[in-house]
Amino acid sequence: MNRESFSHCKNGTGMIYLINQIIMKKDYPVKLMRNIIRFVLVLFCFFQFLCEGIVCEENEYVDVHIHLDPMALQKEGFSFTKRSNNPRKSNEEKIDYKDLGKNIISIMDKMGVERAMLMPPPQVPSQQGIKYTYATCLSVIKYYPDRLLLGGGGDNLNPLIYQYGREEITQEIRAQFRKEAEKLVKAGIKVFGEMAALHLSMQEHHIFSQVDPDHPLFLLLADIAAEHNIPIDLHMEAVPEDILMPEAILKISSRNPKKLKANISGLENLLKHNRKAKIVWQHIGWDNIGFMTIERLTGLLKKHSNLYLAIRVEYRQMQMDKSGKMANRIVDDNWKIYPEWVKFMTDFSDRIVVGSDDFMGMIKQQARPKDSFKETWRIMEQLPEEIARKIGRSNAVRIYNLHDKIAGPFNYSSQFVELNTK
Repeated sequence: MNRESFSHCKNGTGMIYLINQIIMKKDYPVKLMRNIIRFVLVLFCFFQFLCEGIVCEENEYVDVHIHLDPMALQKEGFSFTKRSNNPRKSNEEKIDYKDLGKNIISIMDKMGVERAMLMPPPQVPSQQGIKYTYATCLSVIKYYPDRLLLGGGGDNLNPLIYQYGREEITQEIRAQFRKEAEKLVKAGIKVFGEMAALHLSMQEHHIFSQVDPDHPLFLLLADIAAEHNIPIDLHMEAVPEDILMPEAILKISSRNPKKLKANISGLENLLKHNRKAKIVWQHIGWDNIGFMTIERLTGLLKKHSNLYLAIRVEYRQMQMDKSGKMANRIVDDNWKIYPEWVKFMTDFSDRIVVGSDDFMGMIKQQARPKDSFKETWRIMEQLPEEIARKIGRSNAVRIYNLHDKIAGPFNYSSQFVELNTK
């Protein structure tokens, strides 16, 4: 079945589409035409029933980085910026995680995405009371383990890294960190994420966080990741040297400091620390500082065989304060990929994956502004078929150990019950 006919079978135009395919080129007697229409009506109803439970055979892509929309978690008193002291709501108000997952998958189907990695965003110690953890993601994933995959670490490992300075790390802290990481491995994560070395505040309620990419606990995570052959998902703006914060970023949030520390050398130290640790640098093509250039990325990829990139195209084309164009964007104003980015993705077609970084799951998805899922995946059709297949699927399968078609989905349900009864 091609994507066009699948789409027709899933919506109200399906009957008209099928009837037109049968009769539009022929003149039938009235009685025969009525019988044809009756037959098509029955066939359509049956076909629509089948379509409710299948995935289009052309769904082939893998998105390595999505989140649950925090708006969908508000019934649980969720907040990005402070601990939640709200008691659990009544049963009638609890979140329908199964429906939330269904909404995510319906959007995935429209863009040909077969599987996606769902993970909590990076958090700092002051946020550890929020109800957005890997267990929250499991609440959705357990219903759709063949479509949604688990990432974890942003909720429990990232805060530990930010809690302790370099000189404060003891053997007890290292043991605590390892214990938390191993708990995630047991839960069935496919990636440690989302981890953050530099996270800018994009609104007043949005956190700012910065730590050295070669912090001792990041190096320990690299060792743990290498032991289990699980990649690390890293959020980091590129800062090659100590700089003043761009005015555009200072204007949008008072949480952002006036100065930023260099982090590229720290990233290289992390990459060199354990060559078996796969680091996937997220949000390439979404550059809020201006140093995530093709030239810099090329140099890093050539030097470090364990570095991978995840591309993202945001709907926003301007800087956050609208003072100018976003730097180093992959597409132009007409959503066409710049030739230099096509060449870059072709040259490093084995090292690039797709991570849309969208916040998904709202029942009325239109209530959230256009962000990055559709905008990112729509560029695949502009790439040569072989390159699109690598970047959109086969690289993710290899880097994240997805074994192409999963022989049997991980038994998230039993793991979920076990983890939440301890």
